[in-house]
Order: sequence, then structure tokens, then C-alpha cells
Amino acid sequence: MLPTIEQYVSFLRDAKVAGGFPMVATGLGLMLFGWRMWKVCVVLSFGIIGFAATLYYVGLLPNKYWFAGCIALFAAVLSYYTARHALTLLGGLIVAGIAYVYLQNFNLDQITLLGLTAAALIVGLAFALINRQRIVILVTAFLGAILLMSGLASWALAFPGFFNTVRYLAERSLIVIPFLLLVPTAMSCFYQIAEVRRIQADL
Repeated sequence: MLPTIEQYVSFLRDAKVAGGFPMVATGLGLMLFGWRMWKVCVVLSFGIIGFAATLYYVGLLPNKYWFAGCIALFAAVLSYYTARHALTLLGGLIVAGIAYVYLQNFNLDQITLLGLTAAALIVGLAFALINRQRIVILVTAFLGAILLMSGLASWALAFPGFFNTVRYLAERSLIVIPFLLLVPTAMSCFYQIAEVRRIQADL
């Protein structure tokens, strides 16, 4: 897990301040209006998942980026034609991913870790299947929060003192990173739910 985080930080450092603007703008767009463009969000999400998963498993191949791009395109196209089912799966994957990352900090054995992650996946799938509108809002809010915080992190990297302070706090507390992601996610969810209800009331 740590090499992946370090690679992502390196990517944000290379993006610099200018690269942070599109991430912040896209993140805010998803957080405010994500429920209007959920299909685009699902397609992009599965494209990114396909690309990242392929790089992880075939990282030593000479043409790994071309191969990962093909898998990402296939996953994106498939998710477009199965958007509703893909949305349910995406909700389950997000819940399972959050659970897996968080449970790793408790030094559990591999079988227990995978078992709890599988349970989280089932819970996420069930919630997504029953509450489709809510999961649309949750998915777009969560992805928007990730993009927003990534853009802000690329800006923070321009100030090493500030970034090192945040990193120091994150290494010594399990709640820092979840707090930085869950707070904007929750705010976006409340806003989008209120906006949907307002539009429904106007109709």
C-alpha cells in the first residue's frame, strides 16, 4: 500500500500548482452537481479502476501503459452499457476499498482482512442496490472529494512545511486522512440531497 501512496504523492508533486486547478474544479463540480452526470462519473471511475488495477498486476511488462489503456477503455465502455449495474458495483467497491485501507492499520491476518473486506463489499452492494439515488450522490460526492483534496494537496506540496505537518499528523493518527475525505464527502451528500429534494418539490 505504501508504494502506491508514495507514487500518488509523486504524481501530485509533478502536477504542481497549475495541475491542481483542474482537479479542484472537477472535484467541486462533482460535489455540487454530480447527481446530474452520474453516468459520466461511473464510466470515468471504471476506466481509472481498470487502468490502475492493470498497472498493479502487470507492472513489469514493457508495454504496460498501452495494455492498461486498452483495459481501461474496455472497462469504461462496458460500464457505459451496463450503467445501472456498474453503479451498484462501484458503490460496493468504494465501501470495500475504504474498509480494506482502514482495516490494514489494525495488523489483522490476511484471511480476517479479506473476510471483513468481503463483508463490506456485500454491505456496499446491498446498500447501492436498495438506495440507487443515494449511492449516485455518495459516489459522486466521494470521487469529487478525492479530486478536490488531491488538487489541494498538489498546492500544499508547494509549501513543504505545511505538507510535512499534515503528513506528520496523518502518520500518527488513523482519523486524519478519513477526516479530510469524509467531511467534504458528507457536506456534498447533504447539499446534493437538498438540491434533489428542492427540484422534486418544484416539479
